[in-house]
Amino acid sequence: MRRSAALLVLALAACGRKAPPVAPETVQPERPAALAAVSTPDGVRLTWRRPEKYTGGKRMNDLGSFEIERSPGEGSPVHFTRIGRLDLDDRLRFRKETRMEWVDTQAAAGERYLYRVIAITIDRYRSAPAGPVAIQFEPTPAPTKEQP
Repeated sequence: MRRSAALLVLALAACGRKAPPVAPETVQPERPAALAAVSTPDGVRLTWRRPEKYTGGKRMNDLGSFEIERSPGEGSPVHFTRIGRLDLDDRLRFRKETRMEWVDTQAAAGERYLYRVIAITIDRYRSAPAGPVAIQFEPTPAPTKEQP
């Protein structure tokens, strides 16, 4: 009986947290940086730099995805709608590629748009949005190869 009680006490003592609790606002990713938009033959190409730290200053290791939002660029009020998601596979998560890219293939020629990007951790903590960045989509013709 005494041995069982001692084992129970040891088992319960080993189940504690290894580190003090962390406030949620310090584990949110920093916002993505350098958001840019350019017209291409395939649509509006967005590029940005991924965050490398949490808002609390520690290095981030659990970035999971990015949400891409778009709003019509004319009129008011501005209303952003999620139009895409870029999930990070293990290669992108651990190799720490800093430049990310996504193409809005549903953009209509001649239309103005506002875009923003939100970083999300695996635990679903969300960054403040990067942007907005504005663009009028004018598809550029694909380059032609010169014949000799």
